[in-house]
Amino acid sequence: MENKNIPWGKDETWFFNLFAIAALALVALPVGIACVILGFGFGDSPCIMCWQERFCMVAISFMALMIVRYGFKVKYLAILLFLTCLGLYDGFTHYSLDGTYGGYLDIRQGFGLIILGAHTQFWVVVVHFFVFLFLGLILLLGKNVGSIMQKSESGAYGKVLPSFLLGKIATIVFVVIMAFNLVQAFVTAGPPPYLASATPSRMDIHPSKWFWELDHWKETEIDYRADWNPELPDLPR
Repeated sequence: MENKNIPWGKDETWFFNLFAIAALALVALPVGIACVILGFGFGDSPCIMCWQERFCMVAISFMALMIVRYGFKVKYLAILLFLTCLGLYDGFTHYSLDGTYGGYLDIRQGFGLIILGAHTQFWVVVVHFFVFLFLGLILLLGKNVGSIMQKSESGAYGKVLPSFLLGKIATIVFVVIMAFNLVQAFVTAGPPPYLASATPSRMDIHPSKWFWELDHWKETEIDYRADWNPELPDLPR
């Protein structure tokens, strides 16, 4: 795939196709399965933490598409690392509350569907771990990565995406999956200023079954120590 105006070769083709595959796999598999199959198929509704974790996956996939579109730049790599760390933090926090074999709230009464013996919260951690793993493989398997980054920063590649069939396919799949997510978010969480529920009802297309709430807007106190910093009881003097 040669271009007379830019220094293009097999290294660039291989490198940017790997990022296109990563974006496609992330948005089509965990995000697509959670929304289309578990949501529309089995009626599973994401809680407010599930939506945040899914947003991290969507944002990571979007940043991978930005790399395929505009080149491999330092700011895109930094955002990818930040979002992946945030996704891992959210996943571990959620799993510590509701997860199988460790979540103190989980007594097999729900809190997400079970996949291969573990609730969906556990797979959030697995997905973000594999994001780190796949990113490392891309950098390891890519050739002349430093040169590709330097040319990307200088704008030598221009807009890369039009040259890649995989990039176009990944973008189309991204748009379609996001459309399904928008519908699910409207049904299960509602339009702004409504927020998703901590204990959502089952997803149902019939409007009479929709449950929208504003409860989480009232949670203004932030305590990073959580249960390790309980409020003192009101003891008599």
